[in-house]
Amino acid sequence: MNRTPLNQGTADDSEPSGTTPIDYVVVDELGDFTYYPSKTAMLEDLEYVDEAASILDRAGNNFHLTLEADRKLTLGSSFGRVEFTWLRQTWINNRRREPQAHRLLRLYPATLDALLTGIFETLSLELASSATSSPWILDVAGEETHPATLRDVDGLLARLDHLERVTVRDPFGHVYRPTRHATHRLHAPRAGAIYYVEMEPHPGEAGQRASVPDSLP
Repeated sequence: MNRTPLNQGTADDSEPSGTTPIDYVVVDELGDFTYYPSKTAMLEDLEYVDEAASILDRAGNNFHLTLEADRKLTLGSSFGRVEFTWLRQTWINNRRREPQAHRLLRLYPATLDALLTGIFETLSLELASSATSSPWILDVAGEETHPATLRDVDGLLARLDHLERVTVRDPFGHVYRPTRHATHRLHAPRAGAIYYVEMEPHPGEAGQRASVPDSLP
């Protein structure tokens, strides 16, 4: 994969102007996950048929790449919904293998639909470099600010020595307790990557999410 900046991706040429593009997540041959805002962006980035072990849309339809007559990559027909256990374990393995690339630690989902939603949401939030329709909400000891992206949240929290009185809400309504993971006990208080551990939802929201979050490295 070329890993082109996703903000430069455009809507698929086959989609009518003004409609929301259909986005995809690719699980590659190594078990890494990549979000693409459109089919065009995805096909421009992928290089060979076996590069994608699985290509998913938001409904969980599972696709593979095929070659057209001119040897050009194209998206094949769906061969059914992705298997929940495989997708969940592959997602967990990927996040444990590259923890600093995936610092939004959502509660483990209990259903395939919740898992798909979580994957699409977290990958798009981690990669976004511009504001979405809803801002993040950063609460520091009762004082709220509204950063545009996760990168902006990181920048604001990097200035703080302590995060005990901080909560963060993402544009999809998930609330996190940020924690700084220092790699050495002698590092300065502000050193180390910041991870966002999702807090337990209210009782009425608990049905779609299990109570065990992704673990820190």
